[in-house]
Amino acid sequence: MIGVVDLDLQLSDSTKLHPPNLEIMKVATYYRVEEQQFCRLIDLNETNLDSYDKIYVYSELNSMNEVPQQFLGAPNVQFGGAGLTNGVYIPFENQIIDYTIPRKAVYKEFLKQKTQDGIKTSVINHLLDDSYYRCYAGENYLPLPPMLKNKKIYLFDTTFFYPNWRQTIEKIRARMPSSIFCIHPIVCDSLEQYKELRQETIVSRMNNIILNFQEPLSEIPYLIKEYRNFLLGDIIHSSNVFLALGGTFPTNHKYFKDFIYKMNILYYFWSQSIPVKLWYSRPQVGAKDALSALSQFIVTWARYYNKPITIDEKISKKLKKNAAPLVEAKKLLLKFHPTAKDLFTQTYADLSNRRYWRI
Repeated sequence: MIGVVDLDLQLSDSTKLHPPNLEIMKVATYYRVEEQQFCRLIDLNETNLDSYDKIYVYSELNSMNEVPQQFLGAPNVQFGGAGLTNGVYIPFENQIIDYTIPRKAVYKEFLKQKTQDGIKTSVINHLLDDSYYRCYAGENYLPLPPMLKNKKIYLFDTTFFYPNWRQTIEKIRARMPSSIFCIHPIVCDSLEQYKELRQETIVSRMNNIILNFQEPLSEIPYLIKEYRNFLLGDIIHSSNVFLALGGTFPTNHKYFKDFIYKMNILYYFWSQSIPVKLWYSRPQVGAKDALSALSQFIVTWARYYNKPITIDEKISKKLKKNAAPLVEAKKLLLKFHPTAKDLFTQTYADLSNRRYWRI
C-alpha cells in the first residue's frame, strides 16, 4: 500500500482550500494503474506508518518545519516538492511518474469530508474541474494533460521564464483555459520582462509577481522613470507585485546589503506613487536568517504603508511576543549599516507626496 501526504492542501485554511498537489496526483495514478497498488491520502496524525510500502510527502509552499514529526524519521518516507527541496523541483527517479496523467481520485474522501465540514460544493467542484501542470521535469518538457475549456490551469514550475516560455503559453492557450495561475511567484528579472508578462492576458493578474532587480541602485530612478507611465497604469494597491526580502546569503554583510538595496528600491517606487509591496523569502533548509523577525515585520507593514516603523522597548502589545527578536534584529542591522535608521521613517503617503527619495 502507498501513502501520500499533501501538506499544502491538508494544512490549508478550512475556508479556502489550496489546490491539490500535482505530483501527489501523479503518484497515486501511477501506482493504481501501473503497479496495481492501493494508494491513499494519509491523515497528518497517522502514526502507523509501517503498514505502508512507501509514503510520499509533498509540498510546494510549506517547509520541513511543517512536516509532522512522525514522518521525519520514517525510513519509507520520500519528501518532494519545492517547499521541501529548497525551491528546486527534483524529478522522480522513476521518470514514468513525471509523465503520468494526474487524476484527482486520491482526494475523493478528503474533499467529501471537507464538504461535510462546511466547504461550499462550488469550491470543491472548482478544484476538481481545474487543471494542473508542470511544464518541465528537470530539463525535460512534459506533455499537457487533458483539460476542460474555460477552466483554470495551475502551473507548478518554480520558474516561469524558461527559454521557450512563449511557446509553452501558446500551447496552453490552444486548450482554451479561462486563465493561468502559478503556484509559485513569477520572478521578473527586469521591468521589460514584467511588461512582456502583462501582455500575456491569459496569465491571471491574481498571480504573485516578484521584481528581481539586478541594476546598481544609482540607475533605479532612471529605470523607474522610463517605465513610470506603464507602471502607474498597471500597479494599484490591490496588485500582487513585490520586491523580495530575506532568502539565503553566504554572509550577514551580503544579507544586510541586499536588505538596504531592496528597501531603497521600494521607496523609489513609492516616491513615484507606485504601490509595490514586499515579499518575505524563507532561507534554505539549514540556513539562518539574521533579520527574519525584522524582515517579516516590515513585509507586513509595507502592505499597509500606514506609519513610520517603530521598533523599540515600547513595541505594541500585539507584537510583544516578537519584541525581543525584532529589537535584536534592528540593532544587528544598524551595527553594520548605521544609516539604515533612515529607512524606518518613511511612509507611502510621505514619499508619494514628496515625489523623491534620497539615500
